[in-house]
Amino acid sequence: MKNRLLSIISATALFLLAVIFPAVLHGEEIIDNDFNYSLDIPEGYKVIGYTPDGMSYQFKHDRLPVDFILKLYAENTYKNSKTALKSSLQKLSAKYENIDTFTWCNQICAITTFNSSATGKESSGWAICVPLKIEGSQLVLLCYADEEKSKNCEQFIISTLNSLCFDNESKTQPGIITSYAYPGTQKKKIELLIDNNKVETSINEEDSIANQFVIDCEFAVLSLYSNNDKWKEAWTRYYRAIFRDSYSRIQKPAFDIKTALYSQMKKKNPENPNRSLNETLLNWVQNFEYVRTSGSKKSDFTNVIDVLCGKGNDCDSRSMLMCCIMQNLGVKSELFISRIYSHAVYGLDLNIPGAKIEVNGINFLLNETTARNIKPGLIAQDQCDTEKWIPVNLP
Repeated sequence: MKNRLLSIISATALFLLAVIFPAVLHGEEIIDNDFNYSLDIPEGYKVIGYTPDGMSYQFKHDRLPVDFILKLYAENTYKNSKTALKSSLQKLSAKYENIDTFTWCNQICAITTFNSSATGKESSGWAICVPLKIEGSQLVLLCYADEEKSKNCEQFIISTLNSLCFDNESKTQPGIITSYAYPGTQKKKIELLIDNNKVETSINEEDSIANQFVIDCEFAVLSLYSNNDKWKEAWTRYYRAIFRDSYSRIQKPAFDIKTALYSQMKKKNPENPNRSLNETLLNWVQNFEYVRTSGSKKSDFTNVIDVLCGKGNDCDSRSMLMCCIMQNLGVKSELFISRIYSHAVYGLDLNIPGAKIEVNGINFLLNETTARNIKPGLIAQDQCDTEKWIPVNLP
């Protein structure tokens, strides 16, 4: 089953060629404050059924042949996630080979692929089960498509399930499907050169391909909304998904960067060392190799691990890296994107003069990553209209 998942990497945007996607979509984030979980699902799902107790919901996409079932079990109905998932599949008369268990966010979760004809037609998809923080409760999610189109919709299905979060901490951890496919057990040492300082750190061996998997999957979903009135929501969701997957992968490098540089930054600016640190790191990324690829079937976003390791990259990749580093170091960060300017910058909650954009009461200082020797807080005059920048609203 895991090999089947990994094979999707080579099928980026496959369903874009096979599914007609019209102009009108609707949808919003699912948030359950009682059981403390949320789902940042793609636009277009609508509720078509639910139980009076609010413990079961069925969603149907308004254009894709994709259904999504959400089922809550409370009060120790089942002893573990595998048992709960097995019972849910049996109720659908679903066929599956086996149910795998694995650890995600310190919880023992269950996952499988399945086929079912309970709806009157053959369908296939993915199913997961996660123990929630309320003692004895389990959340089961099933996402599936008509059998003849299920392969073409598989990235959409994975994107839906991968958007699950069950507390604030999991909003900055790789999604459940990515974590299952790429457990990241082997470490790899790397060396960074920042302002003539050698920074020795490490990443997981699988970090690059795992991050790229998320980018490719989410770009395939994003591409469906390019000429849609919900393009802005889809675009910000795309970057939120990348940030979520990238954040913890950059945690160790961010810590090691701070360890290597912070004493120097405190000498430069005892009252605001984060200001000096940001300026030093901004100069570092401004000197990366600039590479921007083009093509409608593949994202030009360089995965954040490859950016860190020196692979050619563009404005949004660099800005995402800086957001991940600085937020890991305790400085609230924001990514800003502009369709009109075809550009991206990052913002930091730093109390210093310069160009800023306010988001949710925070004035974010803007930082330009692709033009060399541009100080924090400076932005090109022909890009200074704040109304033309879109905040991604990072967690």
